[in-house]
Amino acid sequence: MKRESWTSFIIRIFVYALLFGGGVALSIYLGLVFFQYYLTSDTLSLPDFRNRSMVEAINQISRLGLQVEIKRIENNPDLPPNWVIQQDPPPGVEVKKNHRVKLVINGGEEIAGGSISGGSSSSSLPVSSSTSVSVPDVRQMSLEVAQNLIESSGLKLERVVEVTHDTIPAGYIVSQNPPPESKVTKGSLVSLLVSKGKGEMEEAVLITVPDVVGLRLEEAKRLLAQSNLTVGNVEEVVVEGRDAGIVVSQSPLPGEGVEAGEKINLQVTKLEETEGLKELHLRFVLPSSRTPIEVKVVVTDELGERIVYEKEHQGEEIVELTTSTKGEGRVVIYLNGYYYWDKTLN
Repeated sequence: MKRESWTSFIIRIFVYALLFGGGVALSIYLGLVFFQYYLTSDTLSLPDFRNRSMVEAINQISRLGLQVEIKRIENNPDLPPNWVIQQDPPPGVEVKKNHRVKLVINGGEEIAGGSISGGSSSSSLPVSSSTSVSVPDVRQMSLEVAQNLIESSGLKLERVVEVTHDTIPAGYIVSQNPPPESKVTKGSLVSLLVSKGKGEMEEAVLITVPDVVGLRLEEAKRLLAQSNLTVGNVEEVVVEGRDAGIVVSQSPLPGEGVEAGEKINLQVTKLEETEGLKELHLRFVLPSSRTPIEVKVVVTDELGERIVYEKEHQGEEIVELTTSTKGEGRVVIYLNGYYYWDKTLN
């Protein structure tokens, strides 16, 4: 009896071990399957949209959950109008959903009108001059005006496709098919490509601000230029025991992330020079403005020409600054790069 109990116990242990091992193996397999699905479910291989009609390509891009942008329009008489010439990214590239696909479209002329809704060619029969009309040029018109002009010309509006565009405002025509001045039969269909404005801005790549403290001004300018940054306001300060022209402070600080072209304001040492210096105090109110105003104050005197103030303000703000001048000269205030006010220094 004891022997049978021991054998039964061993068998149960073996069965449990098999079940446990099978469960672990199944869990690992399912985990790998779900992980692979997670990696690939949100991406797709980009099809080839070239050598297709614009609308066919746009419809397929939309069905794939991607965005579309007309990068530019070229004129190639050897290709059909509203034909996709290039695409970016190229075919076969793995992209995520909602990625923007940029298309280059052919805007070449064609003799007889047709629809951009498919790949079928238009009739090769000649158009009778008695029933033909000239397609009006509605590019860069508002959709409402374009539709009225098309219908008043004896034509019909067939399809309107919206795409992002960097320069043409939302609601205005980017391209049309048939092209302007084409001779088509009365009652022909016209398709329009309408701008929906700029797409979402791509995430800016930030640049780490280099440390230029302790460098001479020219060296600091060179280092900032190599980092695709620019020098903003340069303020001269007196620091005992330091040679002139050495950077002692910077803003933004070293290590901060900024966009390309950002202005870096510097404080630079100068020789203490008190003889003949006068204190100039300025206080003025900025005009009304919905956008920020860049204020720049330039002084020209015996010490040379220099920017003593450069900063952005909101409209109607009060600007106050104090600086030193020497001898005769002139102080000029610029707003957004345009002359605003000046004063002669005596």
